Amino acid sequence: MMEDSSTKTREEIGNQMYIVDLRSDVSKADSLEDALSDTEGIWESIYERMDSSEVLWVVLNNEYRDGQCWPAPMAFADYIREVAAFDLKNTITVHLFDDAVEHSGLTPSYCEILLLVRDKREYQFHKDRIRIEHVYKGKEWGGERNEGNSAYHDTKVTRYNEDGRDPGNVWLREIRDETSDQSVDRAEPISLTEAIERCILVGSNEDEKVVTYGIDEEVETAISNHERRIRHLEFGENGVIIND
Repeated sequence: MMEDSSTKTREEIGNQMYIVDLRSDVSKADSLEDALSDTEGIWESIYERMDSSEVLWVVLNNEYRDGQCWPAPMAFADYIREVAAFDLKNTITVHLFDDAVEHSGLTPSYCEILLLVRDKREYQFHKDRIRIEHVYKGKEWGGERNEGNSAYHDTKVTRYNEDGRDPGNVWLREIRDETSDQSVDRAEPISLTEAIERCILVGSNEDEKVVTYGIDEEVETAISNHERRIRHLEFGENGVIIND
């Protein structure tokens, strides 16, 4: 059953996370300006529907057309904040292929995943779930500097966490087992599906809803495997419609 989001109360909706993949939509547009205007009304509708603890992830990559680059991720980051009161809290970079592999023409080599929030102090972000292996376990920062500022919540955090380190903004798989000194021997891209799985883990809890647009079956399977409930978002004349 299709229902306009405005007809539901916060209690009926429950806590949700949003993933909007616009790569296909942008590739079909005649211009970057058309791609932006095609989402008119959408961001305001999502913002009004969201609770202060909820997060919105927007997946984009640069588009190359007639020898020119459309900087879609940054254009949408500006546009979304212009039309709705979102805060852009972070931008995640995910490489799409190994740089050693040759590709013909101008092909996007990475995706950007925008993290947008309604309240930068209240949003849900469980970073411990996606921590990665320390570079020199037990010896970061020379064993000193135990506290610092978090890039996500503007609060004091412990700089060394036994569960691993902050994955940062460029998500790669680091290979460290080819030499004996724990340094990065090489790095490999992670799949976009794996990157979105990280978004799911940090931005939602089990049995919560993940509202999606433009994702493929592989990502839908990943959402279900992490015990989240999938809801599909569609763009209607009056904003967003959620398939509940």
